Amino acid sequence: MNPMTHPGGRQPLAAWVVVSIGVFALAIHAVVFQVQADWAVFYKAGANALAGQPLYRYEDLPWVYKYAPVTAYLFAPFAALPETLARWSWVLLNAAVLVRAIHLWASMMPRPLPRWAHALVVVLALPFVKQVFLYGNCDTLLLWLALESEALRGTRPVASGAFLAVACLFKPPLALLVLVALFSREWRRVVAVGVFGLALLLLPVLFSGPSFAWSEILAWRKMLEDSTGPLICANQNQGVFGFACWFLSPADGARYTLLAAGLGLALASVLSALLVSLARVDAARARLAVTAVAVYCTAVLSPLGWRNNLVMLVPLLFLLLDAALLLRSRATFAWAMVAPGLGTLMGLLAYEILGRARFQQFLELRLFGLCAAVTAVSALVLQLRVARRGLPEAPADQH
Repeated sequence: MNPMTHPGGRQPLAAWVVVSIGVFALAIHAVVFQVQADWAVFYKAGANALAGQPLYRYEDLPWVYKYAPVTAYLFAPFAALPETLARWSWVLLNAAVLVRAIHLWASMMPRPLPRWAHALVVVLALPFVKQVFLYGNCDTLLLWLALESEALRGTRPVASGAFLAVACLFKPPLALLVLVALFSREWRRVVAVGVFGLALLLLPVLFSGPSFAWSEILAWRKMLEDSTGPLICANQNQGVFGFACWFLSPADGARYTLLAAGLGLALASVLSALLVSLARVDAARARLAVTAVAVYCTAVLSPLGWRNNLVMLVPLLFLLLDAALLLRSRATFAWAMVAPGLGTLMGLLAYEILGRARFQQFLELRLFGLCAAVTAVSALVLQLRVARRGLPEAPADQH
C-alpha cells in the first residue's frame, strides 16, 4: 500500500462521479461560451516551438509567453492540431488533471471524508477553478504535477522528482516543495529534481542548437523583467503584491517593494508559526499541512498571483473541512465556511449583480485573495485544535 494514502482509503465512486461531472461541466461551459486568452498564447508558443521561432515577442504584449523555453514543447502537439480541436483537448485535459489532483489529495488525507465533502471542495474552489478554465491556463496541470510528486515521494522518489522538476520549470516558486523535501531528508527525490530539471532545461539545445537556446533563455528573463512590473497592480492580482496596491503602487519604488515583502512575510510568519505548533503535537498532520501551505504560497507570494493561481488552495480546503468535521461543532463548521463561502458567492454573483465595469472596480478590493488567505490560516488553526485535542479519526460515514 502506498504510505502516502490513508488505510483502506477506497474513495466512494459516487463522490467522484459528482466531482467529475461538476469539473467537466465548468470546463465545457468555459470552452463553449468564453475565449481562452492564455490558451491562445500557449497555442502560439507551441507553433513557434515547432517552427524554431522565437517565443518571446514584445509585439504580443500583454499576452506574452512567460514560461521557460522548454515548456513550449509541451504545447507543440496541440499546435499540430486545428485550433478548435486543440482548444477543446487542452481545457478537457485540464479538467481531467484537476479531478486527478483532487483524488490524489483526498487519498493522502489521514481519513476519508464524507461523500458530500469532495463536491463541497469543488464548490468552494469555484472562483479559482472557473477562472482557470475561463482563460485556458495551466494552473490545474501544475497542481496535479505537484500533488502527483507528493503522492509518489515515499514509494517512487525518482518519479516524484521528475514530476516536481516539470512543475518547477513552469512555476519556479514550486521549488518550495524542494525545500520541504530537503527538510524531510528526501535525498533521492531532491537529486531527481535537479537532474531532470537540468536535463529538461538543456533539451532545446537538441532542437535548435546552443546559441539559439541560450538566446531564448536570456529573452525569457528579459521578458519577465519587462512585463511583470506593469501588471503587478492589475485587478486580477490577488496575492500579497496585489494587497500592497491597496496603499501604494510600483511607481513608489522601494516603499512599494518593502510593503509587499512585509505583507508576504507577515502571512508566511503566521502560517509558519501555526505549522511549527502543529508539528510539536502531530508530526503526520504537520507534514501534510506543510505541503498544502507550500503549494498555496506559490500562488499568494508570487508577484503576479492571479486569481486562477489560487486553485492551489484546494489542499488547504480539504484540511479545513477535515478539521471542521472532526471538531463536531456546528458553530465551528459555520465559522470555517465563512471565508471560502464568501469567495464562492462572490465568484457566482458579483459579476451578475455589478455588471462588467463595476465588477472590474470590485476586483481592486482583492477580496478573493483576502478570503483565500483567511481560509489558509483557518485551516491550520482548526488542524491545530484537532491535534491538541487528540481527536480520534472517526469514519467518514458518521458525519
